[in-house]
Formats: sequence, C-alpha cells, structure tokens
Amino acid sequence: MALTVVKTTALSGTITNAQLAGSIELTSKVTGTLPAGNGGTGRTAVTGNVLQVIRASTTTTTTTTSTSMVDITSLTVDITPSATSSKIYVIMHVAGIASESSATSGVTLQIYRASGFGTAINMGFGSTNQLGQNATLTALDSPSSTSALTYKGQMRNREVNNISVNISNDTSSITVMEIAG
Repeated sequence: MALTVVKTTALSGTITNAQLAGSIELTSKVTGTLPAGNGGTGRTAVTGNVLQVIRASTTTTTTTTSTSMVDITSLTVDITPSATSSKIYVIMHVAGIASESSATSGVTLQIYRASGFGTAINMGFGSTNQLGQNATLTALDSPSSTSALTYKGQMRNREVNNISVNISNDTSSITVMEIAG
C-alpha cells in the first residue's frame, strides 16, 4: 500500500498515525536499514547467532559393499556463508541402517565438505546388524569462505556384506546452519 497524503503543506515535528491515514510502503518510500525488530532485514551478525538454516532429506535407499567412502544418494546440501568468519554447524541423521546378515558387519559414516579440495570434517562410526538402526553425526566447520559450499553424507562398509541406509522408506537428513563468527 502506498503512503496516503494527508496535508498538502509540509509536516513538521512528530508525525502521528492519524496523519499517515494508512501505511508506508517500506520497499520504496523508506531509505536506510530497518532494524530486524521492526520488520527489517538489516540484522547485524552477533557472534553465535544463526544466520541461515538449510536442510535436505532423502528416502532413497543406498546400498554398498565398498570399503571406500561412497555418497549417500541425495544426502547433499549447499550453503553460501555471508562472511569468512562464519562457522557452519552440520547435523546429519542417517536412518534405517542395516547389514546383510553378519553380526560383525558395520558401517562408517562421515560428513564430507565437497567444496574446494574436499574435506572429511567429521568421522562417525556405527555398527549394526539390526534393521532400522539410526545414527546422528554433528560437526562444526570453519571453512573461512564466502563461496558456495557443499556438504554431503557418505558411508562405507567395514566388512564384505551389503550395507544399506534408508531401508523401508526411512528418511535421512542433513542440516547446515551458518553461525556468525
């Protein structure tokens, strides 16, 4: 809604709501930065504040016999930090982990930053021969970058049997949060 003119002469002093007789079009009639508390986007980054949150999830089953790390299908998220001082907090939840049959079978999971030269930022370990087991890994990354970053979930088999995640339409997810540094 555009600003409604109440008087044709210049207003001075404090302008009241009655004088406005409507609302102010903030996108074109106000200059400068409005404080976030007043509906603006000019929030200043205070150390420790969460600046953005991005989440991806998948129900696609991934199965491997590989003892080398493989990507968990569709468990990937991209984020572009707003400052080089920002940290990226990553939470990865992998659901429905199952092995073929062996009680000694197991899976190693990791959160992997695929940007730049690629970095495994957190190694987690889980072992199961039970259907429906879950694992959650967290990591706090300091990428020192304002370029787009890709984080993904990876897994590898510790033995020779098939290892699967997201069996029975389970949902795995990866969430990244930019934390002001």
